[in-house]
Amino acid sequence: MEEAATILVIDNNQESTSLLERGFRKSAFKLEFARSGADGLKILKPGQYDLAILSLDLPNESGLTVLQKIREADAALPVIVMADPSENDLITEAIKRGAFNWAPKVVDIDKLTVAIDSLVSKKGLLVEPVSLEGGLREEPGLKKIIGSSPKIRDVFKTIETVVASDVPVLLQGETGTGKELVAKAIHFRGPRRKYPFYAVNCAAIPEQLLESELFGHEKGAFTGAHELRRGKFELAHMGTLFLDEVSEMSATTQAKILRVIEEKAFERVGGTKLINVDVRVVSATNTDLRKIVKEGKFREDLYYRLAVFPISLPPLRDRGKDVPELIQYFLERYGTIGGKQVDKIAPEAMDKLVRYRWPGNVRQLQNCIRRAVLLTTNDTLRLEHFDLPDEAEGVAAATAEVSLDDEVNKLIAALQRGEVLPLHEVEGLCIRQALNITSGNVTEAADKLGISRSTIYRKLQEHGVAV
Repeated sequence: MEEAATILVIDNNQESTSLLERGFRKSAFKLEFARSGADGLKILKPGQYDLAILSLDLPNESGLTVLQKIREADAALPVIVMADPSENDLITEAIKRGAFNWAPKVVDIDKLTVAIDSLVSKKGLLVEPVSLEGGLREEPGLKKIIGSSPKIRDVFKTIETVVASDVPVLLQGETGTGKELVAKAIHFRGPRRKYPFYAVNCAAIPEQLLESELFGHEKGAFTGAHELRRGKFELAHMGTLFLDEVSEMSATTQAKILRVIEEKAFERVGGTKLINVDVRVVSATNTDLRKIVKEGKFREDLYYRLAVFPISLPPLRDRGKDVPELIQYFLERYGTIGGKQVDKIAPEAMDKLVRYRWPGNVRQLQNCIRRAVLLTTNDTLRLEHFDLPDEAEGVAAATAEVSLDDEVNKLIAALQRGEVLPLHEVEGLCIRQALNITSGNVTEAADKLGISRSTIYRKLQEHGVAV
């Protein structure tokens, strides 16, 4: 069983905290409560919590100020803010100041549980553990990658080859293949394991904020920069910085990253003091970075700096016998949700899961098993608990295309009948259509939809769309 994630809740509202306490009583999360921002900051220590939930409606203190102080105390701690849905400006400002996401003040436990589990999984705390050949000494926050197929064993061997060196590593693989987990394995197996590991998703942070996230800023550097803030390069000194989705970086950010790698120095935003750092950079992409280089969208010199040692991670559909092992692992992990004792899976259900091509890879399988556990009323998962296409052996892309056409036709028919479909359903369809038209290019899809990259990535997560 994995170690429970610890969540710090800062909220003075007795009704909402009681609801949270009751709602998470049987979950895999451990909650600790503080009735004010000051109390929360007193007990907050770097690395102590996996997540913070912060009410922006605190008496006698600004929720935004508390958020900023949390970020300064533990820059790696994700924060979900709670606010009234009508307070759009406040929520937007909180996101700009580093909040990972927001939740309505009237808490929907089911939705909040899914959001928290997704977030904690992205941090690598509650996802599949990394187990290298010959065994891997357990480190804080590091688990195992389940699997014994030839392709995943090749990855294990490659990791062992590169951990002792200090060269930059480029991880290449589809969404959900475990790139951040491999980055953590490289860090915790290597000589820098006693120093910090930080991860930055370059696509999930607005371009204008990414530079500050990476390099920090001086007080007064821009509107809202009320205090000095250290960036991830500075915080990761002597450790490892994982840059996910590097293909989404702007040309300006690419140039600054190149300089740090070459000169091991940078200035904070708005600053003139040169800051020297010693950081190992592990980067990742789910696209063909060489193709983007040829298209002139990514610096060639930076590519060769990042890809000194490239590692390709296999999709789950190519890992054969790993699927049953992963199913068993996730069944053991989620089988006790809600006080249940689910420990079996019907043969016909197992057969379908093994034959399915898993376009969303391990992450999709993980969510699929958890959903099935929630649906079953006994100790066994059956075929009807899995919402998968009938032609499980078909090509995933083709299946997705047919499904998309069906949904478009459904929308057209509904409009012709004068009916109205739920906004959430239409939104998901529009996003999938934009990705289909742009051949999966997230940046182009965001442009066509008139939204930012960070927004489309958040929407992709909400709608469960794999890219």
